[in-house]
Amino acid sequence: MVGHLPAGASRDQLELNLQFVLGPCLIATHGPIADAALTTFERARELCNRLQEPPEQLNVLYWLAVMRGVRGELGEALEATQAGIDLAKMRADPPALINFLGGSALALILMGRPAEALARTEEAVATFDCSDDRTRIASRAAGQDAGVAGRAVMAWALWFLGYPDRATKAMAACLDRANEISHPHTQAYALYYASILSALRRELAAARSYSERCLSLSEQHGFGLWRNLARVVCAICTSLLDPSSAQLEEAQAELNDHAQRGQRMGITALYALLCRALIEQRPAALSDAIGAAQKIGRETSELLFEAEFYRLKARSLLIDGPPYERSSAGTILEQALSVARSQGARSMELLIARDLANLWGKQGRRGKARDLLAPVYGWFTEGFDTPDLKEVKALLEALNA
Repeated sequence: MVGHLPAGASRDQLELNLQFVLGPCLIATHGPIADAALTTFERARELCNRLQEPPEQLNVLYWLAVMRGVRGELGEALEATQAGIDLAKMRADPPALINFLGGSALALILMGRPAEALARTEEAVATFDCSDDRTRIASRAAGQDAGVAGRAVMAWALWFLGYPDRATKAMAACLDRANEISHPHTQAYALYYASILSALRRELAAARSYSERCLSLSEQHGFGLWRNLARVVCAICTSLLDPSSAQLEEAQAELNDHAQRGQRMGITALYALLCRALIEQRPAALSDAIGAAQKIGRETSELLFEAEFYRLKARSLLIDGPPYERSSAGTILEQALSVARSQGARSMELLIARDLANLWGKQGRRGKARDLLAPVYGWFTEGFDTPDLKEVKALLEALNA
């Protein structure tokens, strides 16, 4: 029928109505990564632009951001969220603004821009906290409480920026709110993010506990995504806590299967944890895992763990590499250090500086090692009870002896 109408606003609006109804149906039947669903919403956006910002435009931008993000197209997702932020502010639509700010923060953190992510998520949480209950419920468009989601991303950003204690505090607030509202999908969301943060802090027992609770909740309510992700985290943490558990191969198979299904958003975090386990137990398998992770990062612009993959690659060469390649470990660590510094990722910088200083110390370049490590450690004002900072302090003392 649309094809028989004369070109103009009436025809465009009628087609927009059709695409707007069709899009969610395609997502429901084919999944959020389906090309047909993406094509439908891209067409809807084109129609919105022609109709000069109709009421449907915010929802169209939201679904585009979600689909682009899940597909691992973070640059496109970020562009859609920015357009949504601008439009939501212009229309004075707090629920939409909260969601677009939160989506933007998630894209930014995964792209390796933690300072920008923190600024966005702080704005999202502040807007959420000063809103009434009706607005807060209306902002639950993504299936989870926006206040919880914002604090989860905030916690990750704080850890990468070098504030491990503030990150833990933000995650505690995230979990408290999730429990307070007693919304199962929100609880699963919070528990998964908490498991990753705890694993990054090397609190493996806590990470496994969070992932087990996420897994149980997801199986109970049929949350397929969180079930699959939590299963990977749980298996990795179990293998690190008990190398005899033989769960590492299961985790790697589950992760590879998840990637092959096309849902790649945030997957490099799991590869980073997997690679930390592989270097302890199966270093010969590390190179392939790092290669797979870096390939995904290049394709998706998900660069948050780029420095970590370089660091682990250098460590693998020192542990299991042929003699002619071991000499390149220092160069790779310097490359990792450059990436971490360009991202402002102080916690990553600390780990890399520790490994590089340790290498230089063993090579007899103790003064150079001290000059590298001391200012990095001296920057930190919190987190001194974490394993990473304790190890760096001990290394500095040994270098000064």
